[in-house]
Amino acid sequence: MDHFMNPRNAGELDNPDGHSEVGSPQCGDAMTLDIKVDDDDRIADIKFMTFGCAGAIAAASALTEIAKGMTLEEAGGIKNSQIVEFLGGMPAEKYHCSVMGHDALSEAISNFITKRDATAAAFKEILDEVPTELRNILGDRTISIVHVHPGRVRISNVGTDRQKVAEILEKELQNRIGETVEVRIA
Repeated sequence: MDHFMNPRNAGELDNPDGHSEVGSPQCGDAMTLDIKVDDDDRIADIKFMTFGCAGAIAAASALTEIAKGMTLEEAGGIKNSQIVEFLGGMPAEKYHCSVMGHDALSEAISNFITKRDATAAAFKEILDEVPTELRNILGDRTISIVHVHPGRVRISNVGTDRQKVAEILEKELQNRIGETVEVRIA
């Protein structure tokens, strides 16, 4: 009852790294779930909004409490039974509410991975083509990718004009994927 009356992590995230919208045909419940992912691929923040019964709200609240701080891989492995256990049980007819939360988290993680892969592919294309302005700064050095995230890429081995390298790469990424991506230099 506490997770229904006082849901944790309710709301939406501004500019989430992963987003999902799911529904349950059994009872007409619907849920959106947003995640923010840190550079260690851990869920740094998670928010949900749900339209549904007490079970749906409680299950979503519990899921967010369980998932926060986990790696994407760990969070993807959360079982419906863990949500029910975290809540101290649920009536059998409400078990599907935990399934909806599980589906929402899986889809949000999948959305994050799709966006991350698109950013990585665009960045690799840029490195394969190396724009002339960037080639002139780098000389014979090559850029090493340290970590890719949908909203940021961390690189190393760029030499001395770090700010200019970052600006060129950010502009190229914006042109290719239509999103603002921060380039950080390690």
